[in-house]
Amino acid sequence: MVSSSKSRRVRAAIAMGLVGAVALASVACSSDSSTDSSTPGSSAAPTADDLAALAYTYTYPLVSVEVTRRQSTNYPAPDPSIGAAPMNQLAPLHFLPDAKFTGVVRPNVDTLYTSMFFDVSQEPLVVSVPDMGGRYHLFPILDAWTNVDASAGPRTLGDVHGYQFALVGPNFHGTLPEGVHEYQLPTDSGWMIGRIQVNGPDDVPNVMAIQNQMTAIPLSAYGTAYTPPTNTDLHPDWPKDQAVGKYIHDLTPQQYWDLYYTSLSHTQTRPDDKATLDQLATIGWSPDTKLDLSSLPESERARWEQAWPKALSKIEADLGNKEVNGWKIARSDIGDYGTDYAARALVAYGGLGANLPQDAIYPATRVDDKNTQLVADHAYVLHFAADQIPPVKGFWSLTMYNEQGFFVDNPINRYAVRGERLAKNPDGSVDIYIQRENPGPEKESNWLPAPASGEFNLMLRTYWPDRTIVDGTWNPPAVTRTN
Repeated sequence: MVSSSKSRRVRAAIAMGLVGAVALASVACSSDSSTDSSTPGSSAAPTADDLAALAYTYTYPLVSVEVTRRQSTNYPAPDPSIGAAPMNQLAPLHFLPDAKFTGVVRPNVDTLYTSMFFDVSQEPLVVSVPDMGGRYHLFPILDAWTNVDASAGPRTLGDVHGYQFALVGPNFHGTLPEGVHEYQLPTDSGWMIGRIQVNGPDDVPNVMAIQNQMTAIPLSAYGTAYTPPTNTDLHPDWPKDQAVGKYIHDLTPQQYWDLYYTSLSHTQTRPDDKATLDQLATIGWSPDTKLDLSSLPESERARWEQAWPKALSKIEADLGNKEVNGWKIARSDIGDYGTDYAARALVAYGGLGANLPQDAIYPATRVDDKNTQLVADHAYVLHFAADQIPPVKGFWSLTMYNEQGFFVDNPINRYAVRGERLAKNPDGSVDIYIQRENPGPEKESNWLPAPASGEFNLMLRTYWPDRTIVDGTWNPPAVTRTN
């Protein structure tokens, strides 16, 4: 287990990667952009004030990525104990959290992470993935604007026994070695957030061995015995050990724009952004000309200063009000946002690093079938009929969290149950017993221990979900109180 100081550093280095799509279970991502006059395509013509707010909303995800990048890469060499590494170097995380871990909320015990912030403006980067032996994994690749432009893994590549892919910038026109998959991004910089299935604490060394076989090599060094250089470009003034959302919230408007204009890839906009960029140009904003508020007339400076809190009030919102059987489920506007900049910014605030729904969907609940808060004083069961067991091509799990969003200390150190390990009833159905007392030897394999007291909540993780989960045909059943 990491020390308390390293636990704080974990929060800075991998918090977004761990929370990512997890946080989206409690943040609905169907933004109410249809009624926002600052959104392209809305019926009302946007005012200059609306457009100033839109400029913040439009740029917020890239700024979030930049702050996270600065916190995660400001190290001389990779540190597997916190999941941090310099630019263009893999950052494996070598531990599973337990009930003592409070570095980030809603951690998982299903996967180990191998992430990497990259900049391929000079040349492509070739990532090698060893044979996983059938182990589920995915390597989503986000551009600087947080769109998932590719997702390497069995869902997209099939059951391959080891493979290589190249991260390629928009201006690369060369050739790649034979057999290397090409993922060309619209920005030179981005973020890969890899996840590899782990089957409990005893399996961690096996996954670590896989992580240690992975490499990321510049194209010019392909086929050589490449050793990543030590990072000497360290910045003591960069943010450290700070929650990204709060850090951005506390910036003044000018500090925000100063950060944006020093961010990687801030001039590399996407083709579909042209209409919005044309609108923003009418108030003097562009992605490549620094905005200096002090040089503006007082009325224009006031507009930009007043638009900042207006934009934050919409970005820092919890729109998680859509429920099915008591479960909040985010299925759309995640990972691939198009021109829905409101949704993109909201996800960047509440779940930076989110997966595509095709890769993972995480329903979450705090209530039972009577819409009553789940509490430790009662016992519950989650019953899946034989034909309603979560349909996934990867795997699924159910995780227990206390009211603070951390794992629950319990006699058997079990923080989640995995679908493939659960005992089935004679009719093929599955019951998960959610309670603080051991239900007995015959049911213990399906026991998810609740806290000794207080409220709790649950998260159902579905990896590589079937189309029926993605389109909403399948939904989890309600949690039922049994006492």
